[in-house]
Amino acid sequence: MSNHRNKPLIHHARRWGTFLGMGAVVAAAVIGMFGAADAHADTGSDVLGQAGTDLTDATQVLDGAPTTSLDASEAALLSAQESFQTGAASSLLADQESLQAELPAADAQGFAGVDTQLADAYQGILSADQTFVTADQAGDLTGLTGLTDELGVVDADFAAIPAAFDLDATDIGAAVANLFGITDFLAF
Repeated sequence: MSNHRNKPLIHHARRWGTFLGMGAVVAAAVIGMFGAADAHADTGSDVLGQAGTDLTDATQVLDGAPTTSLDASEAALLSAQESFQTGAASSLLADQESLQAELPAADAQGFAGVDTQLADAYQGILSADQTFVTADQAGDLTGLTGLTDELGVVDADFAAIPAAFDLDATDIGAAVANLFGITDFLAF
């Protein structure tokens, strides 16, 4: 009689054993996929390097703008944009690169999201600058089209602000974690 009672228990144990075994296989596969993705993922220096290239390209695009066709407000926008790109945006990028160069590689990997956000923002600046200069070269900076192109440049600059705040917050978090050795506790 006790044998009859144990059969459902054995059946359930086997079912759970099979389930756990399959779960372990799936977990190993997922871990392997993430490991492979990390092995082939761009490093922070690659992402920041691309951001730097985009920022340099954006400044070169603005340098190629025909300024003789610009009115006073358009020329002021062009000048302010170049100043932003060669000043604050460039400085933010340089600061981020030097901070990450000082961190161990494992800690620098924690910056992947904010680095990508910054690179995307700088790509947006490059795109907006190209649109503005193309419109200038075609003589289309008048009317609604011109206003839209000018606002595109301003909008792209504003898109870099959240990236800068996120970088600052992440930088502060990394500094605090390194100061108190919190990363030692997390690396288990």
